Amino acid sequence: MAQESIDPDEAFALLSNRRRRHLLYLLARRDEARSVRVVARELIGRLEGTDPTEIGDGTYRSVYVSLYQRHVPRLAAAGIVDYDETERRVRLVHGRRTETLLRLVGIDPNGPRAVGRRTWTLLTGAAVGATLCGLLALVDRSWLVPWTGVVAGLLAYRVWQYTGSTRTPPIDDGDLVAADRSATDVVDDGPHPDHR
Repeated sequence: MAQESIDPDEAFALLSNRRRRHLLYLLARRDEARSVRVVARELIGRLEGTDPTEIGDGTYRSVYVSLYQRHVPRLAAAGIVDYDETERRVRLVHGRRTETLLRLVGIDPNGPRAVGRRTWTLLTGAAVGATLCGLLALVDRSWLVPWTGVVAGLLAYRVWQYTGSTRTPPIDDGDLVAADRSATDVVDDGPHPDHR
């Protein structure tokens, strides 16, 4: 079973490759298992800014092979994706490790559902608050003012939580990796001799 948290060194090693960062983005857009073939075309289109249907066979083959032989298995070994090797289908694993990586590259782990979830939370909080205030008004009006303040405070706290007050800014590809490392990963030769 995958660990709940991810070591910063492991996180940045996984994110050091441009293709893996964009693969995470493409997988986060849909909450379903995706064919590595389809994702490879989308990835090339995204990286090169071209229509995925206009990609040459050589480029496609290179990206496809690197995904299914290297990048997807590495993310699977880290517990970030589930990978069916026989079907060559991949999907994100839901958990803290994956959420941490997504946040580091500026992707909302809740995806397009985030706005709906926030709205639902606000509406539920407002309905509960209104119901409590109404019930308290029936019992004794002197309790109405303090309880209204408590409900409003709790609702404001929940709004603050769901509006992403701790969002991290997206990492630009140029900021994370000085050179495009599409074909190779950063090699860790162990600790620096001066830091033993």
